[in-house]
Amino acid sequence: MGDEDEIGVDPTSAERCGTEAMTLAQRYATISTDFQSEMFGLSEASRNESQAVNGALDYCSDIVGQLTQLQQHTRDLGANGVAGAGAARRADDEIGTGLGTIFAA
Repeated sequence: MGDEDEIGVDPTSAERCGTEAMTLAQRYATISTDFQSEMFGLSEASRNESQAVNGALDYCSDIVGQLTQLQQHTRDLGANGVAGAGAARRADDEIGTGLGTIFAA
């Protein structure tokens, strides 16, 4: 997350990226129902064309589960990014505290 010559994690950047992913997941909250609505609208508009209706409904059933998984994976990615940033921040604090006792001796 930093320059090539750096070691470690930039907790602020990691937290920001995780939060952005969680925001994106919120935008996906209705993606599968919106898609279903559009596909049902397409099938209604094509009701005289049974092949188009069947194709639209089959496509819809295939995709809806994948869209739902996309939303869940994006939410998990964001939550994991935020949690990882917190863990990195705690590790940095613990290391800093430990080094302070070494140099104080």
